[in-house]
Amino acid sequence: MRRLIALFLIGFVVLASGCIGEQTGLTKEKILTAIENLETASYDQNFSMAMQITNPLTNKTINITMSGRAIGSFNRTAGLESGEMNITTHTMGMDVNVNWPYFVNGTEVYFNVDGRWYSVPSTDGLYEQARGSLNVNYIEKLLQKKNVTIKRLANGYAFRVNVTYWEFVNATNRTGYLNEFIDSFPGNLTVDTNAGWVEVHLADDGTPTFIETHMDITMTFDFSQEKPVTSHVVVHETLSLSDVNEPVKIEVPEGIENAGDFDEVFW
Repeated sequence: MRRLIALFLIGFVVLASGCIGEQTGLTKEKILTAIENLETASYDQNFSMAMQITNPLTNKTINITMSGRAIGSFNRTAGLESGEMNITTHTMGMDVNVNWPYFVNGTEVYFNVDGRWYSVPSTDGLYEQARGSLNVNYIEKLLQKKNVTIKRLANGYAFRVNVTYWEFVNATNRTGYLNEFIDSFPGNLTVDTNAGWVEVHLADDGTPTFIETHMDITMTFDFSQEKPVTSHVVVHETLSLSDVNEPVKIEVPEGIENAGDFDEVFW
């Protein structure tokens, strides 16, 4: 019995030391340092959204799907970013396809539609979607507030952490946009997180190379004199980073100084 106990203890120590070895290869502090030192990169971002809205009076549903891809590059030090975004939206038998170049200068975001540049307000969802560099900032904020388990992979490291919708919103600085939307809404809006997680792959030095985000939520719009309207939304997004800290040339496009209001695109 003593030998059995001794063997068990030895096995436990070996197992524990192996686990510790995985965790100490890369620490949260090293990742945060690598993110702080990440100045330039190219990225390939893919995103999709599926929304189902149910009418409580008729029980009929409206389905909306959207998928898109943004390929671009950024210079965090200079606050510049540029790329091209393709989006396809499908609802009620109609498809809408757009292919728009974009440019970011600090907090200003522009899209080129039919050869003319338009300034996108911060309250528009495209404002955040065009800023691929925010994904890096977003991971940094999550790490500062969440405990993560870093695992060793065949090539680099990875961690996965569960997040609620509001943790995601706060980490991506979308509170202003949502608060403005909620304040203008004639009723109460609640958001419940059914499932939410973020998975990040890292190079040996802690630099993010791949970010995947999944969010499954239920939104309830409560009109005081009517039955609440519910909407089930699933969002999935991946971002691959390459050419990290390699020289990148992002020039201010011609005509940007005469950019129109983005609302003009739809009128």
